Amino acid sequence: MENLNKQQLILLALLVSFVTSIATGIVTVALMNQAPVGVVQTINKVVERTIETVSGPTKETEVKETIVVSVDDQVVGAVEKNKNSVVRIYRTNTDLSADSNSMVFVGLGAVVSTDGIVATDNNLISDGGKYFITTPDNKLIDLSILRAVNSEQIALLKIKNDDKNPVKYSAVSISKNDLKLGQSVIYIGGETKDSVSTGIVSSLSTKDVKPSDNSTSTPLVTKIYSIETSVPSSFISGGLLLNLSGELVGIKAIYIDSSKTNLFTPSSNIQDTLSVLTNSQKNAQ
Repeated sequence: MENLNKQQLILLALLVSFVTSIATGIVTVALMNQAPVGVVQTINKVVERTIETVSGPTKETEVKETIVVSVDDQVVGAVEKNKNSVVRIYRTNTDLSADSNSMVFVGLGAVVSTDGIVATDNNLISDGGKYFITTPDNKLIDLSILRAVNSEQIALLKIKNDDKNPVKYSAVSISKNDLKLGQSVIYIGGETKDSVSTGIVSSLSTKDVKPSDNSTSTPLVTKIYSIETSVPSSFISGGLLLNLSGELVGIKAIYIDSSKTNLFTPSSNIQDTLSVLTNSQKNAQ
């Protein structure tokens, strides 16, 4: 070894270190194979903790879940949401030759407030008529006329309620957004039970109307006058037109100035009529 130069000594040291490491590994494995299970588990835990400390904590991967809701699910949800907001309106038979106690089906209506206000096509309501709705157990409940003006498309009626034990009715949500051409819509009709049809908004008729304050200096406001749809159905006046969110966007109405039978009056007319009713009630107090 005295004859070895510096470079050879370094190589020799590396060789000895390598052989020693291999021998140490063999001896360690042999000892661990012979050691009790508890000792081996303890050593493994120490090794795992050492590796975690060296490598550091791993970042958690953020997983985003995308839920796809089909149109069918939206239609089913919208109908289910409003099943208790649809009412069927009857009146006493005005034909004197018929049984005076018989009831005549008039059309449908939508409950628009929890205290029992019903919105329907104004053409269904006449002065002096006595109107009722039927309950699921075929009982009759009186309807009183709150507002039915010939120049308006919507009539408002009120379900008779017990002042001592008032019933809280399931009211439909009235859409505040304007409809768009091509938008999907749902029609709920049926004389004896709910029937459902779907389609799209195929045409919108608009009209320039005076502003609500009747100011001559304010420009005319363009509002939707009627809604035409592609819904294939035998329509009943007062039937509900919904969007996919289950909001009321229109009510089936008869337009005297049109021969079309698939027209709906927009929800904005319902809101306007409700506002006029509220203001008139306040002024009467």
